[in-house]
Amino acid sequence: MGVGLDALVQAVVMLFIIIDPLGNAPLFYAYTSHLSPRVRRGIIVKSVAIAAGLLLFFGLAGQPFFQFFGVTLNDFRIAGGIILFIYGIMGIMGKTEVEKITEPESIAVVPLATPLLAGPGAIATVVFIKYNWGLVTTLAAITINTILALALLLAGDRLLKLMGRQGSLLLTRLFSMILAAIAVSMIRQGIIESATTIPGREQP
Repeated sequence: MGVGLDALVQAVVMLFIIIDPLGNAPLFYAYTSHLSPRVRRGIIVKSVAIAAGLLLFFGLAGQPFFQFFGVTLNDFRIAGGIILFIYGIMGIMGKTEVEKITEPESIAVVPLATPLLAGPGAIATVVFIKYNWGLVTTLAAITINTILALALLLAGDRLLKLMGRQGSLLLTRLFSMILAAIAVSMIRQGIIESATTIPGREQP
């Protein structure tokens, strides 16, 4: 195995773990279970495409972007955590705000594409990969993970055939709680790392 291939494998595995399409599949299902299969598939495709676009952007211009706006990765992590927490609480309390959205495709952007897929961790990872293994490896890792994520998330439709309405509601509550916990973890990590980082020295 050459050095280039070895770096690519490491980059792909690292980004796959962070994006976690297997872990996110139930969350995608929970937030799109009220939609028709055709619309759901469209939302999944759109969310993966948007997430890939975001990762490509930050892989190419992540560090200059953060420096220009004076935003740190921890700022992004805390903001993303707050967004996820709001959606998690709405799900736990049985709110159906997502179902009332006039254009359901908008949830493909938030919270599905970001911060669930292209969250602070994934953004930091592509920046890390770019500066350690170069642009080609970064683009390849994003492309491969985009294909894998799309295939795994689309497979979540099969849950519909195994669960009825009650099962769907139970799954939504369960994973909404998990989503809220993930959000708290993101916020906590952002606050702790901000408190322990010397101002102006944080690397995205």
